Amino acid sequence: MSKIYYPILFLSVTLLLVQCKREPLQIHPQISHLTDFESHDGSIHLNISGGKAPYQIQWAMQSVDSVLDGLEAGKYMVTVTDARGRQLADTIIVNQPPWYICLDMEGNSYKTVKVGNQIWMAENLRVIRTAKGDSVQNRVYNDSLSNAGTYGRLYTWNAAMNDSIAEGSQGICPDGWHIPTDKEWETLIDSIENQAEALPDFNKALSLSFAGFYNNSYQGINNSASYWSSTQAHDNAWKRYFHVNLSKAFRYHERKTNAISVRCVKDAVVE
Repeated sequence: MSKIYYPILFLSVTLLLVQCKREPLQIHPQISHLTDFESHDGSIHLNISGGKAPYQIQWAMQSVDSVLDGLEAGKYMVTVTDARGRQLADTIIVNQPPWYICLDMEGNSYKTVKVGNQIWMAENLRVIRTAKGDSVQNRVYNDSLSNAGTYGRLYTWNAAMNDSIAEGSQGICPDGWHIPTDKEWETLIDSIENQAEALPDFNKALSLSFAGFYNNSYQGINNSASYWSSTQAHDNAWKRYFHVNLSKAFRYHERKTNAISVRCVKDAVVE
């Protein structure tokens, strides 16, 4: 009879050991990283195993949910406690794509800004050579080179376009960028106005540098900013004009021989 009891005893001990030796508490996060730089569309979905259910979840941000949505990039700390009081802490990182860098052939780098589906330079162009290395006619306000870093350089339309007359030409912009068309300016302005809860702040949205202009003399520094489009208006060309004290963007045509600022827009990505 004793031979019958040994297998039963062995099985009972085995089951007892299995029950006592539970799988360790583990966190398995499913992470959706940001689709765009500084967007808020990240998410974390916690899957928990081991230990003994039910589990308690405590995020450093006070949430107790297993799913977090609408996240920005950053570190998210969470502590999970099982029914036996065992705890496991983890730090989960939500990443974002790198920001677009605009670099000209002279090594000047420019801040950029994404508005809607467009990516724009957030600084005035200050290049003195084209992407192919050819010299570009330009002016610096009051002929003072110290103004180039702060306000960029001023260009006639022909200089900005690198003698092209085609809308959307690269002009003197870095490779992968071009002189914005009148329509692209319109899209940009509409996007900023639609995002504004009150009056749009173009100065903040575009980091405007009020570089003034040149029309037989230098005028308007720290008060106004004018930017070329690549769209002609008969003998002139369309531009966008901003004033430091006005929450509005103005569409005017400008004599091509006057010198104003340039902002480049990134070429569209062809899928």
